[in-house]
Amino acid sequence: MSVLIKGMKMPENCIKCPMQFGGWCYVSPPEIDERVAPTVDKAVEQGKPEWCPLVDLGKHGDLIDRDKVIPKLKFINEAEHQIYGRESWGFTAKCINVFDDALPVIEAEGE
Repeated sequence: MSVLIKGMKMPENCIKCPMQFGGWCYVSPPEIDERVAPTVDKAVEQGKPEWCPLVDLGKHGDLIDRDKVIPKLKFINEAEHQIYGRESWGFTAKCINVFDDALPVIEAEGE
């Protein structure tokens, strides 16, 4: 599972990150069992380490669950076909394709 901290900006380096204290990172992967850097200057110089689990979402709109939207659109699409026939506008079918093709802002995680 993941946590989103509303309003938190991506820190430029470990020194500016609220997830570290005294040079120790409290969200580092288990295999990282050392200080973020040997000195404050090195931590500032190195920037964000490659192993850092923090992800910058960037600017985004609402984040929705497509797996909950698509079944509803498919239901509407079937109703359109029953009402208007197979030669309907196909707007809902196009919406389904848009949702299917949309790239995720955050990748899905197991339950």
